[in-house]
Amino acid sequence: MDDTINSLSTDVISTFCGKEANDTPRKCLNAQELETVLNSSPAGIAIVKNRVINWTNDIFFSMLGYEPGELNGQNTRVLYPDSAEYDRVGRDLHANVDRYGNGFVETIWIRKDGSKFDCRIRASWLNRKDPARGTIIVVTDISELKLLQVQLQQAQKMEAIGVLAGGISHDFNNILMGIQGHLSLMQIDVSAADKVANHAEHIGRLVKTAAELTGRLLGFARGGKYKAEVLDVNEFVVLTLKIFQPTRKDILIHESYEEQLYPVEADQSQLEQVVLNLLVNASQAMPDQGDIYISTQNMIIRKDHDFSFEVKPGRYIRITVRDTGIGMDMETQKKIFDPFFSTKEVGDKKGRGLGLSTVFGIVKNHGGFILVESEKGEGATFEICLPASNHVEAKEVKEENPSFDQLQKGSETILLVDDEEDIINVGKNFLEKLGYKAIIARNGLEAVEIYRIFRDDIALVVLDLIMPKMSGKEVFSEIKEIHNDAKILISTGYTVDEKIEGFLNRGCHGFIQKPFSLNEFARALRKILDMSETRC
Repeated sequence: MDDTINSLSTDVISTFCGKEANDTPRKCLNAQELETVLNSSPAGIAIVKNRVINWTNDIFFSMLGYEPGELNGQNTRVLYPDSAEYDRVGRDLHANVDRYGNGFVETIWIRKDGSKFDCRIRASWLNRKDPARGTIIVVTDISELKLLQVQLQQAQKMEAIGVLAGGISHDFNNILMGIQGHLSLMQIDVSAADKVANHAEHIGRLVKTAAELTGRLLGFARGGKYKAEVLDVNEFVVLTLKIFQPTRKDILIHESYEEQLYPVEADQSQLEQVVLNLLVNASQAMPDQGDIYISTQNMIIRKDHDFSFEVKPGRYIRITVRDTGIGMDMETQKKIFDPFFSTKEVGDKKGRGLGLSTVFGIVKNHGGFILVESEKGEGATFEICLPASNHVEAKEVKEENPSFDQLQKGSETILLVDDEEDIINVGKNFLEKLGYKAIIARNGLEAVEIYRIFRDDIALVVLDLIMPKMSGKEVFSEIKEIHNDAKILISTGYTVDEKIEGFLNRGCHGFIQKPFSLNEFARALRKILDMSETRC
């Protein structure tokens, strides 16, 4: 019998089998029986000493695509895709095993064929009295579990987006009603210049409000990308409530905000998702009617805090969402942040919940924590605590709209590329009003051919990104091939993201988001045209 198994059998008797009250070992397996059990295990098992593999069961080899015995004597470094992950796992497992006698960590391993998979490793000393004898590790492939978690989070987000879309559609209908109303009145007052100007000003404000709504929707749909900025939490809580309130008018919302609330450094779309999830979760706990209390507050956490978990001392802000719903018992509270936990039955028309596990993950990624208090029949209170930012962002100064005579104008030739006829018409009129000569291209192929012919005359290209026949990205590359110093202004309905930042880094000189005003367009054009350098 293998010496390692014989040694393991002795250690199992003293360590895993334990002792009876009279200090005699409990009955345990002999070496042969133990080896049979280990080889029959559905999990990979290995004995490791000084990070060298001494023995493994059959599943361990098949899990990694090796032949039996092929890994024996090798350093566990061969199992990791890089040295950084190898060092991290060793450090984390060593710290846990040293303190508790067993360890737990999730990581990525690499098979013999180079493919990677997610796994969970549990480690224990073979002999707690003599750690030098080595460690037994149990490895489980959790790739499928990780995939299910991603799918669940996506499903949860889609449910949240459904609520978001419902609220935004309500607001959009109100905006469209306002625009339609002012257009109707403008037609009646067409001969009164002051009244037409007043209607036009109101329409401009409504369009700006609509643009802000689409910006929030696009931000929410970024797919979990973390883009931190200094935020006023009070402002985005108010915005999120405007989205939520139209969906449940039978619920009374009570608001209370700290006036001098600390700023936080966070991803606004993700925090909006957190607040929206908590609001919808609260509303589902009140199927008929009820009250939701939402508040913000500054807080200081000191070194001698009384939290039962580790918290970094410092300034924090707290967002509290309290409802008067059905509440939760202690057993439910213990499970609410589990990825696959739901209090709803399969097929429940109210959905599967909005994923408090997602809320937990977002808050944790922002360096914060969540407190929950609830009793059955007494409602529930969720407190989101986030570290305050040390940065203070200056308030944006709003410029007054200048008169047409004050707008920046020019006489250069501009190539306008867009496949939407309405955008082409508006853009061409904008350019001509500002004194420019406009050349129009209605798709990417046409744009490249026009630029190839008139490259010496065209001072600037205004380029849409989403077009048929040839995408904006392809047009950008083709134009740069023709003339590397070509000046390009990206114009799209999307917000600035990694894709657009990539264009800016590759020689694009600017970005303007639709919808934009004549004044904004005029400034963007002159900013690029007046550049002395070929790049911004």
